[in-house]
Amino acid sequence: MNEDESCCGTKSSQSCYESDCCQPSSSTSIEDVVRESYGKRWASLKATKSAQAKSRASMKFPPHDALWKELMPREGMRVLDIGSGSGETVLAIAEKVGSTGKAVGIDFSPEGIKLAQENAKKRGLESIAEFRQAHALELPFPDNSFDAAISECVVCLIQDKQKALNEKVRVLKPGGRVIMHDVITWAPMPKAMREDKGLYCGCIGGAVSLDEYVEMMKKAGLTNIKTVDFTKNAKRMMNLEAVAQKFEQRKATSAQEVVDFVRKGGIGYALLIGTKKQA
Repeated sequence: MNEDESCCGTKSSQSCYESDCCQPSSSTSIEDVVRESYGKRWASLKATKSAQAKSRASMKFPPHDALWKELMPREGMRVLDIGSGSGETVLAIAEKVGSTGKAVGIDFSPEGIKLAQENAKKRGLESIAEFRQAHALELPFPDNSFDAAISECVVCLIQDKQKALNEKVRVLKPGGRVIMHDVITWAPMPKAMREDKGLYCGCIGGAVSLDEYVEMMKKAGLTNIKTVDFTKNAKRMMNLEAVAQKFEQRKATSAQEVVDFVRKGGIGYALLIGTKKQA
């Protein structure tokens, strides 16, 4: 999922939290909120050449570039992209791994899968790029299937992050790598933010600290863990000032806690890499 595609990074001046994609009813579960909001986004994105060009161009931002350099897709690799969206990252990988490799994307949105499959067909990559509708907590692949498992601003949208990481590691071959970038926190998040479903589907409410991510990666069986801080990009990517202003209007103590948290740099962004232990 790249910057132009994701609710956690948009080039518009309006944050996802302000837009229609993250305005849930009180009875809607967090998972349903996320699925519905991204389904709307994929359904509204027309699979035209201009839209595809815009999507590919938006992949050129620091976290994605760093992920790509870590991945270094090459002939024969098998790579899994979790939360593949419109499929642009998977298709770029497919072009590198060639006919002896495989680039696979999973997404829980049927609209995203349909769009990705259309894009693959238009670019003649159906035999190398595969897209499946599936959940990150139940990956439909055998153990030891991939050389790398990547995700871009996805784990923050999943409530059971440990299980999501466990699944990534399960499908990796020994020595394979998890490479992901995601929203993080630099301080304890106020309760008002954690309980806001709109902020959760906007990639903010479900964020955890860098230390928590590292511990979960270790528990999942990853070693040689490396992190790269991209917090300087977070404010632009997520339009955090819009979030602060939204809460500031509420004139409540809990709202002021959110405003202070956001404006004092509580939200960040990072790249995380880990290697599955050898058998």
